[in-house]
Amino acid sequence: MIPSEIQTSKTFFLISGIFNILVFLGLVGTTIATGLVTCGFGCLLGVVPVINIISAVMDFIAYNKLNNLNSPGTQNSCQLAAIFDIVSIFTGNIVSLILGIITLNNINSEAFSSFLREKNIY
Repeated sequence: MIPSEIQTSKTFFLISGIFNILVFLGLVGTTIATGLVTCGFGCLLGVVPVINIISAVMDFIAYNKLNNLNSPGTQNSCQLAAIFDIVSIFTGNIVSLILGIITLNNINSEAFSSFLREKNIY
């Protein structure tokens, strides 16, 4: 039976990935609008949304690994995705920050680690 920490983390990665995409789209729109208003200087903010798209990709990779439970390095991928979720606070994504902290706490639990060791995908 799959521990509840893994089920919860899987759900949180999916929600966080969707929120990261939404924040990315919002920031791209804001960057374009700011660039038009400031005669191009606002386009310098175009680097900021990259954090969200990287975080979204990592969230979906972690979700896929937890969904299939068949590829090695699952715990490291999940930890990296949770850390990127926490870092996404720099773009104003509070939802991913909260979900990243909770997920990182779940990943460090003994039930999570022992289940992945039993499956030989730690």
